[in-house]
Amino acid sequence: MIAAATSIGAAPAFAQDQDGASLEEIVITAQRREESLQDVPIAITAFTQEDLERTAAVGIQDVASRAPGVTLTQFNIGEPQLYIRGVGTTSDSAASDPSIGISIDEVSIGRAGASSLAFLDVNRVEILRGPQGTLYGRNASGGALNVYTNAPTFDTGGHLSVRAGSFDMYGAEGVFNLGLGENSAARFAAQYSTNDGYAEYAPTGQSLEGGTQWGARAQLLTEAGDWSFLAGIDYSNEDMDGHARIPVTTAATNPGFTALINGLRTGLDIRQSFSSPDNYQQRENYGVTFRAEREGQAFNFVSLTSYRNNDYSWRDNLGGLPFPGFPLAVDDRASEASDQISQEFRIVSPDSSAINWVAGVYFMQENVERDERFIVQAALPIAPPSFGGDTSFLQDATNTSYAAFGQMTIPFAEVFEFTAGVRWTHDDREIHQIALDNDVGGLPPVGIPLGPTGSPYNVTADESFEEPTWRLALSVEPVDQARFYVSYDRGYKAGSFVSGAQNALQAGTPIRSEILDNYAVGMKTTWMDGRFRFNAEAFLLDYSDLQVYELLGLNLATSNADAQSSGIEIETAFALNENITIGGSYTRLQAQYTSNATSTVGTLLYDGHTLPRSPEHQYNAFVDGEWDLWGGAFAARVNYQWADEFYFDPSNNPEVLEDAHGLLGAFASWESPSGLTVAVYGKNLTDEDYRLHVIKNVGIGFSVFGPPQEFGVSLTQRF
Repeated sequence: MIAAATSIGAAPAFAQDQDGASLEEIVITAQRREESLQDVPIAITAFTQEDLERTAAVGIQDVASRAPGVTLTQFNIGEPQLYIRGVGTTSDSAASDPSIGISIDEVSIGRAGASSLAFLDVNRVEILRGPQGTLYGRNASGGALNVYTNAPTFDTGGHLSVRAGSFDMYGAEGVFNLGLGENSAARFAAQYSTNDGYAEYAPTGQSLEGGTQWGARAQLLTEAGDWSFLAGIDYSNEDMDGHARIPVTTAATNPGFTALINGLRTGLDIRQSFSSPDNYQQRENYGVTFRAEREGQAFNFVSLTSYRNNDYSWRDNLGGLPFPGFPLAVDDRASEASDQISQEFRIVSPDSSAINWVAGVYFMQENVERDERFIVQAALPIAPPSFGGDTSFLQDATNTSYAAFGQMTIPFAEVFEFTAGVRWTHDDREIHQIALDNDVGGLPPVGIPLGPTGSPYNVTADESFEEPTWRLALSVEPVDQARFYVSYDRGYKAGSFVSGAQNALQAGTPIRSEILDNYAVGMKTTWMDGRFRFNAEAFLLDYSDLQVYELLGLNLATSNADAQSSGIEIETAFALNENITIGGSYTRLQAQYTSNATSTVGTLLYDGHTLPRSPEHQYNAFVDGEWDLWGGAFAARVNYQWADEFYFDPSNNPEVLEDAHGLLGAFASWESPSGLTVAVYGKNLTDEDYRLHVIKNVGIGFSVFGPPQEFGVSLTQRF
């Protein structure tokens, strides 16, 4: 039946028993059934509700970088850029998919901009690394990030919370669960948050990087005999300030530009920008989901139906410098309206079955309308004024996907398990693309980024893609709680039509599908009577026709290239005693292109370059403690995450190289027997400077920096 939340309002779950220290078992549903994390031969990192609370996580950006081999950067509110083991995408085209599958309560989210949502009453987050070609398929060539919210329970209770923090942040959250007799229950959750931003417009001090977010969710659960039905609706709205872009120069930047920028920015720090205060990021998102589930003797049945709608728009001054003081200004404005409908039917073996299996069919269709407008002002020495202009790129796309899948795990010889799965996926793309020169009657050439080499167009195109993907795995458990495995997985991402094409030929020609083969050997072990957990995986990823995007000047070059990624990931935790647990993770990653790429702008010399967002070393360390104190429960956690240097795009140019950096966070809370909790937290306690995004042009990295040191406090009453 539908899994219920383990507790109302997420009271702390102690990681020990009364007889001695031990680690808490983590239950996941990555293979469409409830299983222990240690029993699944897949590289998975799971964040429980307690983990999310003790790291003050408010969205996927707060957990993604804490998983081995994962980085998350963000262009704007609609375009988060999630990478796993070097696999990800920066494409914003209406006829393309993200490379990392993101789902909410098992509903796949088609558009990247519809997935970057604030956490609201979240039960856990699971991050699966490597291709997930059988049970997930679409949008999961590099991995999957699954968010699970709390379902209704048959008890009555909930919590109310208020919080305040740095940058004049304040907010509130409420969750209420109501039992409706013996067979029905409802759950309601809502939250609101606002802040003044951590950056400012230099001339006036107006705020940037702040804004207001609010959202709500309602769910109704009903059980009738062997059947259960869960209906849910959710809504979120975000009205955010624009980015504060800061130009970053390097030793390779033209000395004249370096001197000019230094002069314009005299006396300013990295969170004071000339980006316009009229910039903005706005999004409205809602969805409806219906899940029907039946437990049977021969098999269990699940039907999952969903509709989602996402609208967002934003404006960004891509240079963050005044014009004509700096001889180039780009005002980038975009809006996107999308909706999707999806349906999955699957049958799953009952718990009593000796062989675990799952089979199903999947359908999804999304409609996307995307408009992007560039208003460019140019001056010498970058370009003559005639190269400025006002151009628009319009896309109207329909993306349809069908799939059939099956997987089974067969135990044999008492200690072995063999898993085999296959999925067949068929994708259709239909697109109408228009490029406009809005300077009607103006003199040629057409304004950049469409011109001067491009020309307006009006193109309709369609293409179909299909591919089988699979999983093969053999695991052995020679001693209790020590599982070793080898696996071979194939992943696939359909070809796509590009955005911002320069001419009709580019607009109507798709880039090829990408294929990923992942070879892995791993171990999941628990020792010392449950006190010590040690998991590790070594992997080799081989990419064919990896889809690559690079901004050259103001033109987007799209291509396919081969690549290879290899490494090792380690995750561990140790219960020192009944009160204190320590742990962490480490990743060693080598991710490189193994071929050049041919695009419409010529041959791109990628061979030997490092894949974007692929630091060679990453690690995370934490100390977590719980004590009975002052008549209540006291909890504290300190977490440090560090990433080696990495590049923001495949050029490997100096201006897109992000320095190694580490982020320190801390949390402490005290809960009274009456359910009143006081909590404090701090993020980036060492006030590290790091970048969330970079656009390169003329040897300069126009950057968005992450938040500085921040603190917060919350007060929660559970009932």
